[in-house]
Amino acid sequence: MKINILTYLFVLCLATSVTGCLKSNPYFEDFSSTQPIADLPKAPVNALTAAAPTNSWVLLDSTANGFDYATAVHIAAKDHIGDVTVRMNIDKAGAQNWIAAHPTAGYTLLPDSLYTVASLDVKVPNAGVFNTGDFIVRIKSGVRDPNTGTATVPGKSIFKTNKFILPVSIESASGYGIASNFKTILWYIRVK
Repeated sequence: MKINILTYLFVLCLATSVTGCLKSNPYFEDFSSTQPIADLPKAPVNALTAAAPTNSWVLLDSTANGFDYATAVHIAAKDHIGDVTVRMNIDKAGAQNWIAAHPTAGYTLLPDSLYTVASLDVKVPNAGVFNTGDFIVRIKSGVRDPNTGTATVPGKSIFKTNKFILPVSIESASGYGIASNFKTILWYIRVK
């Protein structure tokens, strides 16, 4: 009987010592709130500290009409919670900080003259595990670089002579949280 009590006491002390230090572990994650959060599912973890921007998921056609470029927006919730509106923005300040941290990479911020945004609000219909909404940015992919052409011959696509990034971030999510590590994506816009 004495051996059983000592064995149980040893196991109890071991379990207490192991679980007592979890909060001081630098890799501990706090699950005290399970509120649904908004995220960008294609974004790399902490895009503003990444070594490179994310390559665009599609090569754009350099047509005169331009191209609608979509960024998926997701609400991470285990159950469907209905329609949720997420407010997006073009995070120029974050992109400029990233460009300043990587000066030799040769990237520049996509100029305002090369894109339009019809709406900053994205509706995620019946938000839940598998549903997303799209933030649409109209890229003016047919613009030519005047420095590479002549009066009679149009120049190369401006996207081939420059390395442009489009910084997309979540601004707010109708009362839901925002995943801080999947909040922003820096798209490297490429054309054919």
